[in-house]
Amino acid sequence: MSTTLAPIVSVEELRRAYRAMVAGQFRGHQRQPAAPAGSTVEWTPTPGEQVVLVVGALGGAGASTVALAVASGAGDARVVECCTVGSSGLAGASTAEMGVTTDGWVQGTRGEVLIERHRDRLPSVEAMPVPSPASRRFMVLDVSVDVDVLVASLGWLGQLARTLSGVVVVSRPTVPGLRRLESAAGLLGPARVHAVLAGTPKRWPRQLEQHLGPNSRRLRAEGRLIDLPNDPRLAVEGITTDPLPAALLAAVAPLLHSLRGTPQ
Repeated sequence: MSTTLAPIVSVEELRRAYRAMVAGQFRGHQRQPAAPAGSTVEWTPTPGEQVVLVVGALGGAGASTVALAVASGAGDARVVECCTVGSSGLAGASTAEMGVTTDGWVQGTRGEVLIERHRDRLPSVEAMPVPSPASRRFMVLDVSVDVDVLVASLGWLGQLARTLSGVVVVSRPTVPGLRRLESAAGLLGPARVHAVLAGTPKRWPRQLEQHLGPNSRRLRAEGRLIDLPNDPRLAVEGITTDPLPAALLAAVAPLLHSLRGTPQ
């Protein structure tokens, strides 16, 4: 009977082997670091298609509602929801489903409006695929990302956030909401921003006036800050297949008019 002796391995060799395993090195093969997802991806809209970006200054501000309202007013338009699948605010908005594109966009229609949302979980802004080709005159990008993260991100969405002439920032008529709006306008550049305060009461509380910052005051003075009335049904149910309230569409109409007059 023969006995096979295991090779003697020192503790230091074991440590080096463990460090090599963690680093992805095996017998001279070294794993190359992956480039950030989306870092080299570029995208340009279809010729003749105007692009507007809508982003919330804080979570639950109502950016998806504003994006859909703007697209509904535009008519021949599409809304591209740029978020991971679990954060979708437009999952129940389509009145007719059209299936899934080869690059993972779930398409649906709502009257004249085409709605696209992604079916997968996405780990970062850079991982967001570019919109599918479509011949529409007006595109609204509904982006569910913190403004500071969006502006600093690589890839096509960050590039648009830094360069588009028309960026809509949606916030709430609260002290934290006004602070976040002021910060977002500063990051994006107030000359490019159109602001929306969703759920505004008919009479502004005095303390809100005191918390309007210089960027927000400039937006209001130049007619680029609008108030959206509160709708109890939307506040409870979110966006469904029901028509958007007429008062909401009427309030968004001046915003759409202003955006259409904004050069790309």
